Amino acid sequence: MEMKSFVAIDLETTGLDFEKDEIIEVALVRFENGVEGESVDYLVKPTSVTLRPFIESLTGISNSDLENAEPFAAVAQKIYSFIGDLPIVAHNAMFDSKFLKQTFAKVGISFDNHPVWDSLTVSRIAYQNVPNHRLDTLVQELGIERSRAHRALPDAIACGELFVMALEKIASADPWLVNALSKVARGSDWSLVWNESDGACEFPQYRLPDVPLEDAPAKERAPRVSEFFKEDGLLSMKVENFQVRHNQQDFASVVERNMHKGGLCVLEAPTGSGKSLAYLVSAACKAVSGERVVISTATRALQEQLWNKDIPTVASLFDGKLKAAVLKGRENYLCLRKFEEILNAPQSLLLSDERDSFMAIVPWVFTTETGDVNECNSFSQGRNRVLWSKLASSAKSCLGEKCPHYNKCPALAAKRRAMNSNLVLVNHSLFLADMGLDFALLPLYEHIVFDEAHRLPQVSRQAFGRTISFFALRNIIKTLVPSKGRENENRDGLLAEIENRIPVEETEIRALCVNLAESLSETEKALHRFFMKIGKKLAKQKNSRNGFTYTSGILAEYEADPSAFIEQGLNAIKLADTLAASVRAQQAISGLLSDVSGRMTELSRFLQDFEFITKAGREDWAFYMEEPFNPHTIKLHASPLDASATWKEKFYPWIKSATFTSATLSVQGDLTYFVQRMGMDAPGGKKSPFLRVYNESAKNAENRSVIVAKFLPKPSVPEYNDAVNDTLAHILPEVEENTMVLFTSVSAMMKAQAALAPLFAEKGKLLLCQHVDGALDGLVAMFRKSRGACLLGCQSLWEGVDFPGDALKLLVIPKLPFPNPMDPLVAGITNKMKSEGKNAFKEFFVPEAFMELRQGLGRLIRSEEDSGKVLILDNRVVVEHYGKTFMRIWNNKQKVVGSVDDIKAALK
Repeated sequence: MEMKSFVAIDLETTGLDFEKDEIIEVALVRFENGVEGESVDYLVKPTSVTLRPFIESLTGISNSDLENAEPFAAVAQKIYSFIGDLPIVAHNAMFDSKFLKQTFAKVGISFDNHPVWDSLTVSRIAYQNVPNHRLDTLVQELGIERSRAHRALPDAIACGELFVMALEKIASADPWLVNALSKVARGSDWSLVWNESDGACEFPQYRLPDVPLEDAPAKERAPRVSEFFKEDGLLSMKVENFQVRHNQQDFASVVERNMHKGGLCVLEAPTGSGKSLAYLVSAACKAVSGERVVISTATRALQEQLWNKDIPTVASLFDGKLKAAVLKGRENYLCLRKFEEILNAPQSLLLSDERDSFMAIVPWVFTTETGDVNECNSFSQGRNRVLWSKLASSAKSCLGEKCPHYNKCPALAAKRRAMNSNLVLVNHSLFLADMGLDFALLPLYEHIVFDEAHRLPQVSRQAFGRTISFFALRNIIKTLVPSKGRENENRDGLLAEIENRIPVEETEIRALCVNLAESLSETEKALHRFFMKIGKKLAKQKNSRNGFTYTSGILAEYEADPSAFIEQGLNAIKLADTLAASVRAQQAISGLLSDVSGRMTELSRFLQDFEFITKAGREDWAFYMEEPFNPHTIKLHASPLDASATWKEKFYPWIKSATFTSATLSVQGDLTYFVQRMGMDAPGGKKSPFLRVYNESAKNAENRSVIVAKFLPKPSVPEYNDAVNDTLAHILPEVEENTMVLFTSVSAMMKAQAALAPLFAEKGKLLLCQHVDGALDGLVAMFRKSRGACLLGCQSLWEGVDFPGDALKLLVIPKLPFPNPMDPLVAGITNKMKSEGKNAFKEFFVPEAFMELRQGLGRLIRSEEDSGKVLILDNRVVVEHYGKTFMRIWNNKQKVVGSVDDIKAALK
């Protein structure tokens, strides 16, 4: 493959908003036949925007550096001339090219049709095994020299070198890869890199193994768990630096006893107490004795820790008798048939913005041994939901034994592995989906352990609830109908590809494809009109009601008739059935027809949910709208107020044993609240659950000191937010160690960021803010590496993120995390409790806030080696009678302060 010439480009900007932010530096490097040549670098003075401290810290460019720089209009022609006709290359080129095109347009230069290549795309194709494909990571992994990061010229040079290295690696790979890439590239800027190729791709052999069903593992007599955890026991022989801990021994024995006797068990054990090893040993002993055990987690991080570290450790104790498998939802696994359909017709079955991501996944498909997309570092399932839905295995579109890849199907192989195993690792979502399908997904099992069980009430509500949105429907339909601008010529989409494969003389069948596409487009328009009516009705109301809730149905309360959309959707499904019946005998398109059928099943489910949600009228459910004034962003939700009924009806009556564990299940050392939320107070004939709380180690408690400010106004008064921000402004810029502030609302966090930003800039210190300074993963990574930095966060930062050692030393909680009473689901639960004569504040708001606060405090102390301070700015902890509840979290050992100076003294 001939090495191309191009201009590598990198921009530094004032932010990520294409409309509001501006370019502050442009660097260009010309590469001739793959060799670095001339370069230019311009600082650019923005017209109105000043640099935020975060940008100054990230780039090393200060506002003073830009005072004497030229505006973009003065350098635009120089930049344009330097580029000339050569393609530009950038890392994450969509950002740089869009910013450059828009900025060029403002000074009258057209750059719209200029070819653009992305070094991110070719690096994803070439380097499948790096942790991620950020430029910083690739520079380090590949040994590319760079003088400094996040300045335009060094980054542009590194980007160009990376592009050349990646192309050379791809060119040296098997010819089929370049052949496949050229086929996908046809008609795009990438066709200038990879020459067109005609004809079908010659596929190499997949590495996916055949996984036959095996006989059940032989039953073995396992040792008692006490043999593992005692002094000089089995664990001390296998685990380096293993220490005997009484609570861990007891935890394992309780799980063992629960599995032996049967029943339900709820155990709270603090982080770092060794509970995962304890329940895994107990589960393994039961598994090798002939009874299958399932382990279920909430987060991917814990699942990966168990699968990659803890389970192999435990398995080594059982001489191959423990057979473990991880099983994920079917949508996580690749469908080989769908992949080959797309690779043979990419111009019809891929949207233009899907090509780069599809090319990145091609090498993985031919090297994976599992087909689990989560192992592919080159592909983001979250950012490519529609594309992955075209590739993912699905029962709705499966050909079954008629599929040419039936024996190597990754989803079926994963299911067979689970059936061949005596220990199966899943997540809560798959478990709940299995429950919803009357346990048709997982192999039969007798015992289950739920780790991170505190998530189960909320996850259950989400799993059993229903949601509809305009984009959920559009994502179904856009895979079927022609994309915008291709309705008449070069039509794309599943239906257009089917039409292309039907003989020209079959005019009626070809017309059916066109009619179905039109009917689906009308279905989308009907939903848009329905949502428009809701928005118009709400706009006429002077005051929006509580969270846009409704009880009697959308038609009755908002005068929006759902029947037109339902009728149009049913008509489309009927046309699809007619099309399927007309071409059923044509084997060449059986796979594509199956894909259409799968989409129609999704549409049918959407219609069912739509009818349920718009009818409403169920007292035990909350019905509400989100962002209802925009038909594109509106969501309609239906959520059960109490998910425990499903557990009582479907799960507790048959399970032999179930263990629920987490670090945060109790309220004031009492597990009753969790037991009630999970319906275990009346578990359908089962005896009452066994309950135990293991206390936090004395050392952990000693390593954390709590300061409570008494002098601030209560959060209910208007001046509270200003007082908090004023306090933060006096304290945080002076703190020399890493600090995190956890807010309960985005608006409060944003106001604090606005107040703190100039003060941190003045000190030259790093201030990071969620929703302001980029993706959360990047913020967390930058914060962990920094010292003396401050991170402002909310929501997702309250749990699931670790900051070990010196990465976090001061945690600030401005406000107790009570549920928002304006939240429709919270309002529904509150009203229900009031109607039952219960005290909602005492029995719902306080326990929820208690558990959320414990989760937040858990960010500070994760092990006995961690230490730090907590500053609470909500005086209700010490002035309200219910504050004593929260003080029990830290054993009433707090320092109460009466002024900002007192806080400063306490922090020293």
